[in-house]
Amino acid sequence: MKKLSFAVAMAFVAVGAQALTLSGGSFSNPQTTTEIAQTGMLNLFDSSLGMLTDVELMIEGAFTTSITLSNNSAVDAQTVKADGSVNLFFTSTIGALNAAFASPALILFATTGFTDIPTGTSQSFGPLSDSKSATLNAALDAFIASFASAGGGTFNIGCNSISGLALTGGGGNISADQTTTAGCGASITYTYSATPPPGIPEPASLALVGMALAAAGVASRRKSL
Repeated sequence: MKKLSFAVAMAFVAVGAQALTLSGGSFSNPQTTTEIAQTGMLNLFDSSLGMLTDVELMIEGAFTTSITLSNNSAVDAQTVKADGSVNLFFTSTIGALNAAFASPALILFATTGFTDIPTGTSQSFGPLSDSKSATLNAALDAFIASFASAGGGTFNIGCNSISGLALTGGGGNISADQTTTAGCGASITYTYSATPPPGIPEPASLALVGMALAAAGVASRRKSL
Protein backbone atom coordinates (compact mmCIF):
# COMPACT_ATOMS: atom_id res chain seq x y z
CA MET A 1 0.00 0.00 0.00
CA LYS A 2 2.93 2.38 0.46
CA LYS A 3 3.76 2.17 -3.24
CA LEU A 4 0.14 2.89 -4.12
CA SER A 5 0.02 5.99 -1.88
CA PHE A 6 3.25 7.29 -3.43
CA ALA A 7 1.82 6.88 -6.93
CA VAL A 8 -1.28 8.84 -5.98
CA ALA A 9 0.84 11.66 -4.48
CA MET A 10 3.00 11.87 -7.61
CA ALA A 11 -0.09 12.09 -9.81
CA PHE A 12 -1.31 15.16 -7.94
CA VAL A 13 2.19 16.74 -7.88
CA ALA A 14 2.25 16.45 -11.67
CA VAL A 15 -1.12 18.22 -11.87
CA GLY A 16 0.16 21.19 -9.87
CA ALA A 17 3.52 21.49 -11.64
CA GLN A 18 2.26 22.73 -15.01
CA ALA A 19 2.55 26.53 -14.48
CA LEU A 20 5.92 27.66 -15.84
CA THR A 21 7.59 31.00 -16.48
CA LEU A 22 9.80 31.96 -19.39
CA SER A 23 11.77 35.13 -20.15
CA GLY A 24 10.96 36.73 -23.48
CA GLY A 25 14.19 38.72 -23.39
CA SER A 26 15.15 42.29 -22.53
CA PHE A 27 17.00 45.29 -23.92
CA SER A 28 18.46 48.48 -22.50
CA ASN A 29 19.46 51.29 -24.84
CA PRO A 30 22.30 53.63 -23.84
CA GLN A 31 21.49 57.25 -23.14
CA THR A 32 21.88 59.57 -26.12
CA THR A 33 21.24 63.29 -26.62
CA THR A 34 17.55 64.18 -26.59
CA GLU A 35 15.29 64.11 -28.32
CA ILE A 36 15.60 60.34 -28.68
CA ALA A 37 13.87 57.82 -30.94
CA GLN A 38 15.02 54.40 -29.75
CA THR A 39 13.80 50.85 -30.31
CA GLY A 40 14.46 47.34 -29.05
CA MET A 41 13.38 43.77 -29.76
CA LEU A 42 11.62 41.24 -27.51
CA ASN A 43 10.57 37.65 -28.16
CA LEU A 44 7.04 36.42 -28.68
CA PHE A 45 5.90 33.33 -26.80
CA ASP A 46 6.20 30.07 -28.73
CA SER A 47 2.66 28.67 -28.54
CA SER A 48 3.93 25.14 -29.23
CA LEU A 49 5.23 25.11 -25.64
CA GLY A 50 1.74 25.31 -24.18
CA MET A 51 -1.04 27.74 -23.33
CA LEU A 52 0.00 31.32 -22.49
CA THR A 53 -1.75 32.40 -19.28
CA ASP A 54 -0.04 35.65 -18.24
CA VAL A 55 2.25 38.36 -19.65
CA GLU A 56 4.32 40.81 -17.59
CA LEU A 57 5.96 43.63 -19.55
CA MET A 58 8.29 46.07 -17.79
CA ILE A 59 9.36 49.33 -19.45
CA GLU A 60 12.11 51.56 -18.08
CA GLY A 61 13.79 54.86 -18.78
CA ALA A 62 16.61 57.05 -17.49
CA PHE A 63 17.87 60.56 -18.14
CA THR A 64 20.75 62.82 -17.19
CA THR A 65 20.84 66.59 -17.43
CA SER A 66 23.27 69.43 -16.76
CA ILE A 67 21.92 72.96 -16.31
CA THR A 68 23.64 76.34 -16.30
CA LEU A 69 21.78 79.38 -14.94
CA SER A 70 22.97 82.93 -15.60
CA ASN A 71 21.81 86.06 -13.81
CA ASN A 72 21.53 88.85 -16.37
CA SER A 73 20.44 91.48 -13.85
CA ALA A 74 22.91 94.33 -13.44
CA VAL A 75 21.87 95.16 -9.88
CA ASP A 76 20.17 92.31 -8.00
CA ALA A 77 20.92 88.74 -6.99
CA GLN A 78 18.16 86.35 -8.04
CA THR A 79 16.60 83.35 -6.32
CA VAL A 80 15.65 80.71 -8.86
CA LYS A 81 14.94 77.00 -9.30
CA ALA A 82 15.29 75.01 -12.53
CA ASP A 83 13.41 71.76 -13.14
CA GLY A 84 14.57 69.49 -15.95
CA SER A 85 12.26 66.78 -17.28
CA VAL A 86 11.98 64.08 -19.93
CA ASN A 87 8.67 62.54 -20.96
CA LEU A 88 9.00 59.10 -22.56
CA PHE A 89 6.34 57.83 -24.96
CA PHE A 90 6.36 54.09 -25.77
CA THR A 91 5.04 52.32 -28.87
CA SER A 92 5.02 48.74 -30.16
CA THR A 93 4.65 46.78 -33.36
CA ILE A 94 1.89 44.89 -31.49
CA GLY A 95 -0.90 47.32 -32.31
CA ALA A 96 -3.13 46.46 -29.34
CA LEU A 97 -0.26 47.15 -26.94
CA ASN A 98 -0.10 50.82 -27.90
CA ALA A 99 -3.41 51.53 -26.17
CA ALA A 100 -2.06 50.00 -22.93
CA PHE A 101 0.79 52.51 -22.65
CA ALA A 102 0.09 55.68 -20.69
CA SER A 103 0.89 58.89 -22.57
CA PRO A 104 3.58 59.62 -21.52
CA ALA A 105 4.41 56.20 -20.09
CA LEU A 106 7.27 57.54 -17.92
CA ILE A 107 8.03 61.04 -16.61
CA LEU A 108 11.59 61.67 -15.45
CA PHE A 109 12.44 64.71 -13.34
CA ALA A 110 15.44 66.44 -11.74
CA THR A 111 15.74 69.81 -10.02
CA THR A 112 18.45 72.24 -8.99
CA GLY A 113 16.45 73.32 -5.98
CA PHE A 114 16.20 77.02 -5.10
CA THR A 115 19.50 78.82 -5.27
CA ASP A 116 20.72 82.44 -5.10
CA ILE A 117 22.70 83.61 -8.11
CA PRO A 118 24.66 86.86 -7.71
CA THR A 119 24.30 89.57 -10.34
CA GLY A 120 26.26 89.01 -13.51
CA THR A 121 27.29 85.44 -12.62
CA SER A 122 26.45 81.91 -13.74
CA GLN A 123 26.12 78.65 -11.83
CA SER A 124 26.19 75.12 -13.23
CA PHE A 125 24.30 72.14 -11.80
CA GLY A 126 24.71 68.49 -12.55
CA PRO A 127 24.87 65.99 -13.80
CA LEU A 128 21.38 65.48 -12.35
CA SER A 129 19.61 62.23 -13.11
CA ASP A 130 16.45 60.21 -12.67
CA SER A 131 15.21 56.75 -13.69
CA LYS A 132 11.83 55.03 -13.52
CA SER A 133 10.10 51.84 -14.58
CA ALA A 134 6.53 50.66 -14.97
CA THR A 135 5.08 47.15 -15.19
CA LEU A 136 2.11 46.24 -17.37
CA ASN A 137 0.32 43.05 -16.40
CA ALA A 138 -3.45 42.93 -15.96
CA ALA A 139 -3.95 45.47 -18.77
CA LEU A 140 -2.51 42.95 -21.23
CA ASP A 141 -5.05 40.19 -20.50
CA ALA A 142 -7.53 41.52 -23.07
CA PHE A 143 -5.14 40.78 -25.94
CA ILE A 144 -2.84 38.13 -24.48
CA ALA A 145 -3.06 36.06 -27.67
CA SER A 146 -1.15 38.82 -29.50
CA PHE A 147 2.03 37.77 -27.66
CA ALA A 148 1.89 34.12 -28.79
CA SER A 149 2.84 32.64 -32.13
CA ALA A 150 3.61 29.13 -33.35
CA GLY A 151 7.38 28.86 -33.44
CA GLY A 152 7.83 32.14 -31.58
CA GLY A 153 9.02 35.30 -33.32
CA THR A 154 9.82 38.84 -32.24
CA PHE A 155 8.20 42.23 -31.78
CA ASN A 156 9.57 45.74 -31.22
CA ILE A 157 9.19 48.31 -28.46
CA GLY A 158 10.05 51.91 -29.30
CA CYS A 159 10.32 55.07 -27.22
CA ASN A 160 10.46 58.79 -28.01
CA SER A 161 11.24 61.69 -25.71
CA ILE A 162 10.04 65.23 -25.15
CA SER A 163 12.40 67.08 -22.81
CA GLY A 164 11.91 70.39 -21.06
CA LEU A 165 13.25 72.96 -18.61
CA ALA A 166 11.10 75.07 -16.32
CA LEU A 167 12.29 78.06 -14.24
CA THR A 168 10.66 79.25 -11.02
CA GLY A 169 11.73 82.67 -9.76
CA GLY A 170 14.49 84.80 -11.18
CA GLY A 171 12.25 87.78 -12.01
CA GLY A 172 12.77 87.24 -15.73
CA ASN A 173 16.48 87.94 -15.34
CA ILE A 174 17.72 84.34 -15.58
CA SER A 175 18.80 82.62 -18.78
CA ALA A 176 19.30 78.87 -18.84
CA ASP A 177 21.28 76.35 -20.87
CA GLN A 178 20.59 72.64 -20.64
CA THR A 179 22.11 69.45 -22.06
CA THR A 180 20.10 66.26 -21.68
CA THR A 181 20.51 62.58 -22.54
CA ALA A 182 17.98 59.78 -22.18
CA GLY A 183 17.56 56.07 -22.87
CA CYS A 184 14.89 53.41 -22.57
CA GLY A 185 14.54 49.65 -22.27
CA ALA A 186 12.07 46.84 -21.66
CA SER A 187 11.78 43.21 -20.58
CA ILE A 188 9.01 40.61 -20.78
CA THR A 189 8.13 37.44 -18.86
CA TYR A 190 5.59 34.81 -19.87
CA THR A 191 3.63 32.40 -17.65
CA TYR A 192 2.18 29.39 -19.37
CA SER A 193 0.67 25.95 -18.88
CA ALA A 194 2.99 23.39 -20.46
CA THR A 195 1.81 20.95 -23.09
CA PRO A 196 2.84 17.40 -22.02
CA PRO A 197 5.09 15.53 -24.46
CA PRO A 198 3.40 12.83 -26.62
CA GLY A 199 2.45 9.81 -24.54
CA ILE A 200 2.31 11.78 -21.28
CA PRO A 201 -1.25 12.18 -19.88
CA GLU A 202 -2.80 15.63 -19.60
CA PRO A 203 -3.23 17.00 -16.02
CA ALA A 204 -6.93 16.10 -15.97
CA SER A 205 -6.08 12.54 -16.96
CA LEU A 206 -3.46 12.36 -14.23
CA ALA A 207 -6.03 13.47 -11.69
CA LEU A 208 -8.41 10.74 -12.83
CA VAL A 209 -5.61 8.18 -12.57
CA GLY A 210 -4.89 9.37 -9.04
CA MET A 211 -8.53 9.05 -8.06
CA ALA A 212 -8.64 5.54 -9.53
CA LEU A 213 -5.51 4.55 -7.65
CA ALA A 214 -6.95 5.91 -4.42
CA ALA A 215 -10.17 3.96 -4.95
CA ALA A 216 -8.16 0.82 -5.68
CA GLY A 217 -6.29 1.30 -2.45
CA VAL A 218 -9.54 1.54 -0.47
CA ALA A 219 -10.83 -1.62 -2.12
CA SER A 220 -7.59 -3.46 -1.38
CA ARG A 221 -7.77 -2.53 2.29
CA ARG A 222 -11.34 -3.77 2.51
CA LYS A 223 -10.34 -7.14 1.04
CA SER A 224 -7.48 -7.49 3.51
CA LEU A 225 -9.97 -7.01 6.32
